Amino acid sequence: MITFNPRQACLWIHRYTGLAIAAFLIIASLTGALLAFHHELDDVFNHKLASIEAQNTPPRSIAALHDTVITTYPDYTFSSMPTAIDDGKSVVFAVDRWRGNASSDAPEPTFDEVYVDPHTGDIIGTRNKDTWAWHNTMWKVFWLHRDLLLGDIGRLTLGIVALVWTLNCFIGFYLTFPRATKKRATVLLTKKKRASFWKRWLPAWKIRRKTNTFKLNYDLHHAFGLWLWVMLFVIAWSSVGFNLKPVYQPVMQAVVGLTPRERGRPPTKPEPNKTVENQGRADKSINSNTTVNDSRNTADATAQIVNKSNSIAYLSAQADIAARQNGTAVQQLLGIRWVAEDEQWQMRFKTDRDIGTHGGASSITVDAATGEVARVNFGYQSGFGNKVDQWLSTLHMGHIGQGWSHRLYQAFLAMIGLAVAVLSGTGVYLWWKGRQQRLKALQKGR
Repeated sequence: MITFNPRQACLWIHRYTGLAIAAFLIIASLTGALLAFHHELDDVFNHKLASIEAQNTPPRSIAALHDTVITTYPDYTFSSMPTAIDDGKSVVFAVDRWRGNASSDAPEPTFDEVYVDPHTGDIIGTRNKDTWAWHNTMWKVFWLHRDLLLGDIGRLTLGIVALVWTLNCFIGFYLTFPRATKKRATVLLTKKKRASFWKRWLPAWKIRRKTNTFKLNYDLHHAFGLWLWVMLFVIAWSSVGFNLKPVYQPVMQAVVGLTPRERGRPPTKPEPNKTVENQGRADKSINSNTTVNDSRNTADATAQIVNKSNSIAYLSAQADIAARQNGTAVQQLLGIRWVAEDEQWQMRFKTDRDIGTHGGASSITVDAATGEVARVNFGYQSGFGNKVDQWLSTLHMGHIGQGWSHRLYQAFLAMIGLAVAVLSGTGVYLWWKGRQQRLKALQKGR
């Protein structure tokens, strides 16, 4: 009679699925360790564009720098702007995402970013992050991490790998439990009290230092998997969310009540106006940045209560007021953009109660003509399911904390990446040694 042994079945699944995904996990973990310091390393590889020499002259306004960019590149649209200028760094303006046939007059951009010297207003250069170049090293690392440089096929592959990894988190956790006693009679005959479950489980958490190579790899595989289990699950399941949404979203909706976010509409109108010092060329700039017939003139543009030159100050003040009214405070301004289809300005910011600086951040939208606040969305007011989703993505990408707390988490995230590589490597080693032993046993049996 054939009996089913759940532990042996789980061991077989864990062994061979882990072996199948090991190479992918090593690639993803090592690139992830680097991506924990993505911005810092990107500035190193891209220092010719990102860094500038210290100057005594004060920087120009962000609005004036934006005018320079749209005048220099009239064929492209730049609806977003940064909210601050960092010392020793250039100001970066991103080209709007190309939407194909959304506009018949908008050509596909040949670059993604424009770098401007904030003191002189000179264009330092542009960057196309898709090209193979030294200054794009970290972006190639990112795409290798995200889709193996294979596009949608790579993302699907890594999504499946992440799903298998998530299941293996639970199987591996179960396999660290001490083995159950086969026969209670054996225990009764010995008349010796059996140690508690926790005492028998404790060795799985330890690493024996004075031992052979096999036992060291065995201990590392078990102990790292237990110590870091929560973060390993977070990274694995959030990876499913990034790459395999048809699986992730239904599960999250059923388990935590996740509400899918609605995507914004593509811009269809030009930016409202130029700064006062550039009014002389406002009509030309507006016409060059629009994809529809714009009947507004310079007088109409200057009639706006919230224009480009005062948008950052105005919206940050409104954000402070809204935050105080809700018992919170603005910690960081994240960016501002012109929502052309609604003729509104929108600013993203982080409060002291928000989760991270991306999916969990807050935003405020103001009508350009009247200056009235159209809506305020506080990230911390999201539903439980969305907060869980925000925590997962924020912990995965490291968009958490400020100052030293952020640096410490970056280092921790990099160590998690190295630990995943160790788990994958030790898993392959244990399989290889086990295979050798099984082959020897077969040879002896013949």
